[in-house]
Amino acid sequence: MAIPSLFLTQERDAHAVSPAADDEHSVIASRFTVEDRSGTEVGGAFETCAKEIVGGRAVTAYCSGIIEIEGKGKIGFQASRAVSGDPDDDHALVTGVVTGGTGAYAGASGQMDLTPPDAEGGVWAAEFH
Repeated sequence: MAIPSLFLTQERDAHAVSPAADDEHSVIASRFTVEDRSGTEVGGAFETCAKEIVGGRAVTAYCSGIIEIEGKGKIGFQASRAVSGDPDDDHALVTGVVTGGTGAYAGASGQMDLTPPDAEGGVWAAEFH
């Protein structure tokens, strides 16, 4: 089964941090609500990101997560992206790797392109290839 286009919105108050490294957080865990193209909620997602800290400043985030589509299965992914503070970098396309799946998505592989939201709290668009 092909993986549909999905839209992820970070849940408020679902942002956990542990442990802190000075003013930068080295590990971030987040939960998301997942919707399909029509805007119907179809599941949830969870990801953890570890930041590479150089000279007291984050330069790269390495993330892995699971997207669960209710009644169909789960999709695993990994991705990385630059953390420069430059708004162009913050809104650049992120290409990740589909690491597997369960249920209808058993044996899933390929890539996942994530388009970041235009504003804080916006929706991430996930396209699978």
